[in-house]
Amino acid sequence: MTPWRCLSSLTCATLTALTTVTVSYAAPITRPAAEQAAPCVRGETEGRNESAVDDGEIRFTEASEYDALRKHAHKVWQAGVLSKVKFRPDSATTVNDLEWRDYKKKDGHGGYYHHRGAIAATDYIYVNKQYLDPPGELSNLGFQQSVAAHELGHALGLCHKADNIFSLMWKNVANPPVTGPTGVDKANYKKLWG
Repeated sequence: MTPWRCLSSLTCATLTALTTVTVSYAAPITRPAAEQAAPCVRGETEGRNESAVDDGEIRFTEASEYDALRKHAHKVWQAGVLSKVKFRPDSATTVNDLEWRDYKKKDGHGGYYHHRGAIAATDYIYVNKQYLDPPGELSNLGFQQSVAAHELGHALGLCHKADNIFSLMWKNVANPPVTGPTGVDKANYKKLWG
């Protein structure tokens, strides 16, 4: 017996279908073992050639008002994850590998990583003031930290992961946000860098 009274069989069928769709499309998030790497989403690749890493380090500069977010991203990736790749500020005698910059555009992205790929070319992480500044959709500190750590994951050569795998490298910012690498991300980093 249904908890509502139907005016017609079509109304009953529609209400039943809507209820079923809501329940049946809830995809569970799988949490693989900490040592299990996850594949990229279709059409993406993961690799050292996709990274800003040069000779085991990323030399960086920042021209961003979000320096605290850059520091957070460096900290969470260095906390027990990075063993082979180091983050170091750029100097007068080194080649800049990565630059953090701001932009403001209604493009649906909290930020993005721009990989240039040429020898001695600087890659960029752009953070979007449109969404990260109040009253933007991602102006909460957790969302901001998630965007910065995610983009730094790309600079380390990591790709996007499927939405049903618990990862910092999801295409969309989760709610609540994932603000640092998960076991999957650590496994993918280890697979890539050792």
